[in-house]
Amino acid sequence: MNWEVSSMPSKKSFFNRTLFRKNLSRFWPLWGGASLMGSLLPLYMLLALLSGSARHIDAAEFSYVLYMAAAMAGPSFCAVYAIACATLVWSYLYNSRAVGLMHTLPVDRTCLFVTNTLSGLAMMLIPFVVVGSFVCLTALFWGFFDLVAAVNTALMILLLTTAFFGLATFCAMLTGNAFALPVLYGLANFLAPLLEQLSASLASAFLTGSPGGQGVFNFLSPLIQIYQSISVQRIHDSAGEVEAYYLEGFGTLAAYGLAGAVLLALAWLLYRRRASERAGDIAAFRALRPIFRYGLALLSTLTVGRMVYELLWGTLFQPGLYAQFVPMAVCMALAGVLGYYVASMLLEKTLRVFRGSIRGVALTCAGVVALCALIRLDILGVERRVPKLEDVEWVQLSNSGRVLNYDVETQPELAARLVEVHQAIVDDRNYLHQSDYGMENYRYFTITYKMKNGSVFTRRYCLKFEEDRVTDPETFDGKLAALYKDPEIIASQIAIPEDAVLLDIMVYNNSYGAESLDPSDRQRVYEALLQDAQEGNVPGEDVMRWDTPSYECFVHVEYRRLDQRGNFEYGYNTAYLYPTMEHTIAVLVDLELLTQAELEQW
Repeated sequence: MNWEVSSMPSKKSFFNRTLFRKNLSRFWPLWGGASLMGSLLPLYMLLALLSGSARHIDAAEFSYVLYMAAAMAGPSFCAVYAIACATLVWSYLYNSRAVGLMHTLPVDRTCLFVTNTLSGLAMMLIPFVVVGSFVCLTALFWGFFDLVAAVNTALMILLLTTAFFGLATFCAMLTGNAFALPVLYGLANFLAPLLEQLSASLASAFLTGSPGGQGVFNFLSPLIQIYQSISVQRIHDSAGEVEAYYLEGFGTLAAYGLAGAVLLALAWLLYRRRASERAGDIAAFRALRPIFRYGLALLSTLTVGRMVYELLWGTLFQPGLYAQFVPMAVCMALAGVLGYYVASMLLEKTLRVFRGSIRGVALTCAGVVALCALIRLDILGVERRVPKLEDVEWVQLSNSGRVLNYDVETQPELAARLVEVHQAIVDDRNYLHQSDYGMENYRYFTITYKMKNGSVFTRRYCLKFEEDRVTDPETFDGKLAALYKDPEIIASQIAIPEDAVLLDIMVYNNSYGAESLDPSDRQRVYEALLQDAQEGNVPGEDVMRWDTPSYECFVHVEYRRLDQRGNFEYGYNTAYLYPTMEHTIAVLVDLELLTQAELEQW
């Protein structure tokens, strides 16, 4: 007799409708409140249209408003809203009783992960669907709807939602503490640029020419990189009028959307291996404990250590602008040890963490000393680097609003002068280290290079000027003094680019305010300014004074040119009026913009 009983094979489910509905109904105040608040915008637009207070709107203006709203508010809202949704749907992971209950249900972890992930994504998208539907319906009814703009905006929101919710979910799997999750999420968004800025600040304490934060690692910060990449661009017709708008930066959005999807996949792998007993722990996996411990020690070193040095040693005993190695290393090592013990207390959930910590403390101190030595000895050559002119596209020297900017291809001699000044500063770096900056005559300078490979190279200097060095053409003092007095340099500050169009010239006279000129008069004033500059009638800046006496009058030159994208780019030059500028003064007097009485009074 055959006792076998036929049975149907069990079907594995990847989605649980009951749990999905439970999540949406349980957390409705979040997505409902967001939908209600967002609906105020289309409601205001509708009331403005019904009352007639809104002027006529066409499809181009509708696309511009839609793109601007998405580009300005979309990333920030998604970043904040994502962590709120992720915290709610994964809240059971941070309570031992709740996680035990969930993991004893007849549903495997893959089904739980997929259902909770879809719940969080749904809660994120519902407000956008509600608000977007109201806006589009209003635009359809009034006849200014733009389908392309609506589709592009919807695609942008989908990519942003995937990117930030994926990151938030990944962070949720790394910790077992509900309070640690938003902190970890914030660090995931801003840690890379934060460390870059702190490292640059430490470098500026030891080295001349602080590079500052170059933004090299901004791509590791989704929010910062997205805001830097997306923008609303205009398409002009032949007459220069705007005929359409488009959203730029979809490549970056797609990259972060793909990264968010990858993080969701990694979060699923972590969730399958996550121990339920880790609920309440700062680190949900043992391998993360040393990373958290030494990472907090590093942050404490770069923040608390620097603050202690500046408040104590730097204020009371530091003679110059640059830090002393031993006191800085001691202050930072003490701060690193403090961060190490704080992290240990959080991980172990006790204050008794001192026994057996000698090895970790020694590693922390050794790491701090090595970091300070690496920067102070300039192992990477940061202080000594000066780009080669053939690798540079353009170079700029700026100081308190005075800007010299030269293209290497069109103005090679002037660009070479700026590189020469930079090299002189680097050669005098030992002098700068030993200088006492007290109340002496010093100024801040920034040298910026746009490299041919697309990167930007920047150095910032605090330079002290002395009378005996200004007359020496081999020092940076002498080179800068000659630079600012050079008639060719002065003329370059007044002249507009060759491919630019002179738009307007305004004369600002303290006696009666501003006066805009007619086209023919603009050209006369502009040519007189150039003639005075070329003949050396414009005195230029005195590096020992920086306040060469001038008349209470200046000329503002406005011009326009086309950039590489075909969009208009506007520029402005300002020339102050000096008694030696005879040609400009003669033209202004002839145009009755100045009087001899005013000149005598000034």
